[in-house]
Amino acid sequence: MALALKQLKRPEDPRLLVGINTADDAGVFLLQDGLALVQTVDLLTPMVDDPYVFGRIAAANSLSDVYAMGGSPLTALNVVGFPERSNPDWLAEILRGGQDAVEEAGGLVVGGHTFNESEIKYGLSVTGQIDPKRIVKNNSAQVGNVLVLTKPLGCGVFGQAMMAQDEVDPELYEAATKSMLTLNRAASEAMVECGATAATDVTGYGLLGHAQEMAEASKARLRFHVGAVSFLPKVLELSDSGMKDPGVKMNQASFGKWVEFDEGVAKSETRILWESQTSGGLLVALPPDRVKEFQAMLEKQGICGPAVGEVIKGLAGTIEVRR
Repeated sequence: MALALKQLKRPEDPRLLVGINTADDAGVFLLQDGLALVQTVDLLTPMVDDPYVFGRIAAANSLSDVYAMGGSPLTALNVVGFPERSNPDWLAEILRGGQDAVEEAGGLVVGGHTFNESEIKYGLSVTGQIDPKRIVKNNSAQVGNVLVLTKPLGCGVFGQAMMAQDEVDPELYEAATKSMLTLNRAASEAMVECGATAATDVTGYGLLGHAQEMAEASKARLRFHVGAVSFLPKVLELSDSGMKDPGVKMNQASFGKWVEFDEGVAKSETRILWESQTSGGLLVALPPDRVKEFQAMLEKQGICGPAVGEVIKGLAGTIEVRR
């Protein structure tokens, strides 16, 4: 995708406040003083058997890009790939799940587009609003900032377990679905309130891929402490057993040359740091004196937000992972 985008003319318009230049989470377009639109689109294939739950997860995943910028969703369009001969009741449940997630976000589903596809795909095109003075971009992390991650990792291993096993461990299933169903709304509102300097949501490129984009855009180096990272239950054991998300290989190939690991980081941890996440949390860069306030706001909403690293001096766009 990056190679294809490089061949296109970059849009130049003073109203375009955030475009594709820094690989940020969503585009931001100025409508008038004090008001801008946030726009994004995303879709997924199912990772759970329940169509309603899948619809909610896919919608939460799409809404997340708006939240990563500090915006609020307004409207959404369904984007659906569905096999022609599949059960229409499944499609209804997927759409119902998506609609409920958008309503929870305070938005409205206003239409959409469905196309015939060999496998189910579902997501949203989302339009939100934002105060142009309060946009949280991925290119403004500052040396000394603390990095906080608002959801546990391991959705990729969970997805593989769902496909490979007759029955997934109930503790893992409950924790994974709860995490993926949780909107990043509370985390987004808290980061804006606490003066976050930069943020991104952790989805297809995994923690390290999205973090590398933040490091490169911010012209900084990031350091992560794997011992502080929260993982879904059982996923490290599953990773040790050889279960691996396909996104690991893709993300390592795309971003691996910028990431250095200490010898003490286990291979199971490394794989999960690289794997693609579905409806993952926000990676937020905060001034050190606002971290406890941010975490307290998350805790009131039942969200765990460990400090997992910091922004440091060093070669721009690089990452080090320590034990």
